[in-house]
Amino acid sequence: MKKRLSVFGLGKLGCTMLACFASKGWKVIGMDINNKFVELVNNGKSPIYEPGVDELIENYKQNILATTDVNEAITNSDVSFVIVPTPSTNDGSFSTDYVDAVAAEIGSILRTKNEYHLIIITSTVLPGDMQQIKDLLERTSGKKCSEDFGLCYNPDFIALGSVVRDFLNPDMILIGESDKKAGDILEKIHRNLINNQPNIHRMNFYNAELTKIALNSYCTLKITFANTLAEICENMPGGNVDHVTDALGDDSRIGRKYLKGGLSYGGPCFPRDNRAFAKSAEKFGCETPLAVRTDQINDYHRNERIPKKLLDFMKSKQTDQISILGLTYKVGTQLVEESAAISIINALTKKGIKVKVYDPAGMDEAKQELNDLENITFSDSATECLSGTKVCLISTPWNEFKNISADDFVKLMDTEPIIVDGWKLYSFDDNSKLTYVQIGQES
Repeated sequence: MKKRLSVFGLGKLGCTMLACFASKGWKVIGMDINNKFVELVNNGKSPIYEPGVDELIENYKQNILATTDVNEAITNSDVSFVIVPTPSTNDGSFSTDYVDAVAAEIGSILRTKNEYHLIIITSTVLPGDMQQIKDLLERTSGKKCSEDFGLCYNPDFIALGSVVRDFLNPDMILIGESDKKAGDILEKIHRNLINNQPNIHRMNFYNAELTKIALNSYCTLKITFANTLAEICENMPGGNVDHVTDALGDDSRIGRKYLKGGLSYGGPCFPRDNRAFAKSAEKFGCETPLAVRTDQINDYHRNERIPKKLLDFMKSKQTDQISILGLTYKVGTQLVEESAAISIINALTKKGIKVKVYDPAGMDEAKQELNDLENITFSDSATECLSGTKVCLISTPWNEFKNISADDFVKLMDTEPIIVDGWKLYSFDDNSKLTYVQIGQES
């Protein structure tokens, strides 16, 4: 018989977890302090924007209950997943305040619960944090971990915009376990949930915590290396970064994922996880110059290299205005946090450039992020954004932009416009009416 589950935190990942478990037949209790989130879930609606989640919650709402009551969630479940924020601190590490608050409440309820309960921390934490969470649970419950309750660290490796797919079809599963019993229960849950058969890596807390943060840090290194290759190719006769990275990616020692020259990495995970990786190493008396330098090079690409390229193009067209299509850090999300486009816009407006912007999903968040800037115009459509400008940057590869033809650019923009494409969306043949530039190719 499947165990009863509870999920603490109904944000992007928590809500997706709840929906996926429910779709596989589990009875799931979602707990959140946000009354609006709880009400939406209980009405069969998703409180977050993530493809596929709304449909799952609506279709399997008979298996879902949401509450603001921690006692209700713990009393009526055997296993609890905790997926609440661990925001970055000023020194680059993560705060576990929200996790600690949930753990303390869970512990106080476990004090009067006789049955064994498994607590699973899915929030990203740093090496040493799980030990502190374990101590906190033991203090507040008056019980012994590995005897009266179990504790696991089980972070997910997902990408916003494809969380449902990634959650149900993971490349691998990582389990940091307090003991074998706890790990066995969690492994069985995953085996009954996922659609594929990935390797499951079980280890102690410290190794699991390091694995999670190291994986994202390594991805940033790979992205930055590809962007460095892109810069070289732009300045090399006949240079084409795609030709180079396609060949490199065929080597099994390297692989293709994240090896694509473009603008820069961004979003809520990669930048902060890379900085946290470097900070964690300091805790153990180690230095990570690769991680530090990766962060610096990424900032160079989005704050200097790409803006300078765009300024050169605008100078050649004798204009102080540019259109930017795409503001989110990636397709499939409304988030603009640390996106390449936002950094580029900040750099350009500091130079007095007038910027027209449009994004299919991220306009509200972009307005909050950029509202204090002068010389920025928020457009209601790609057509409006392009109208009357001479230079355009495609900074996020939304499908909507793929449908813009060469004739559309020429018709909407001023005489012989320059289109700078960060994602190789188009395959425009020689067209005397526009100049088409791909990032990572000799211009």
